[in-house]
Amino acid sequence: MEIDRKILMRDAEAIAGSPIDWTRLEGKVLWISGANGYVPQYIVHGLLKRNDLYHSGIKIIAMCRNKERAEQRFSAYRNREDFELFLQDVRIPIQYEGHVDYIIHAASPAGTVDRYEDPVATFDANVIGCKNMLEFARKKCADFLLISSIDIYGSIPGCDRFVEDRVGELNPLNLRNVYACAKRAAETLCACYSYKNVGCKIVRPSQILAGGIALDDGRLHIDFISQMLNGNMIVLKGDGTPRRTFLYITDAVTGMLTVLLEGQSGEAYNLCAEECEASVLELAQIMVSHVKDREVKISYDMETRKKDPAVTQVVSVVCGCADKISSLGWKPEVSLNEACKRMMAYYRVT
Repeated sequence: MEIDRKILMRDAEAIAGSPIDWTRLEGKVLWISGANGYVPQYIVHGLLKRNDLYHSGIKIIAMCRNKERAEQRFSAYRNREDFELFLQDVRIPIQYEGHVDYIIHAASPAGTVDRYEDPVATFDANVIGCKNMLEFARKKCADFLLISSIDIYGSIPGCDRFVEDRVGELNPLNLRNVYACAKRAAETLCACYSYKNVGCKIVRPSQILAGGIALDDGRLHIDFISQMLNGNMIVLKGDGTPRRTFLYITDAVTGMLTVLLEGQSGEAYNLCAEECEASVLELAQIMVSHVKDREVKISYDMETRKKDPAVTQVVSVVCGCADKISSLGWKPEVSLNEACKRMMAYYRVT
């Protein structure tokens, strides 16, 4: 698949120029687990771009499991002194002699397909992996950030916007919930280690839009991209009424770094842009509006809505309240319309 790397580098520059307190990262060592992933790769790109543009002297240690994919994704950084590739599965305890100041734990099978193909691996990466990274943070006296998920809220009847101190029903025996239950357990581990005086902060991102996801990942927005690349139709699995909050990658990474630097230990922060809320149908309509070379239609598959458990059990509203993270000084900059436009340009859909 041909992608537009200019979009990727422009996003890295936006992250590098974001208004966080960069003085607290200058000369520091950041360890990023799961750095190969769709979202954490942008943390790597953004911080190294910060070094290129502003000489911040930040050292990045990118922990990855897949050597081939890591060497391909980060090939441009292979000979840089400010970048180190650490190859290991997060489920194995970490042995590393060097100094580390900050740890961002982002290792997790996050795609819909990956979660359900191997639920045990999904749970282990999130729980055992988090335990290993927290122990590593304790030994290194490093501040720790967990990339959790808005999925941890489960179902809260009558709630139209999630707040951090209230969670709902989540059936632990339903394997559809393995990712969310594992993230809940990881958050509890963070609370335990915070009690042991490890600086642990948590972010709960909403759906993050950007390039870099595999087309068979299964997430809503990439499913739309894939359908538009393969034809002139987006098929909705239902009536398109479920609502979500979305967030562009540059705002997401800036929010993560804000919580890492400014958040309170033992606290969780929703990472979402309330103004980027939309229904599934509205998201499809926005994306279709950016296709200029042909007509793309939207249709409905109501039978899937009735029969497929992956669709019938979908929570109707998954929208976060951003008040808590906004109190740290963070605010999103990219509109939903612009986010869709950039993401589609990355995959050369427009």
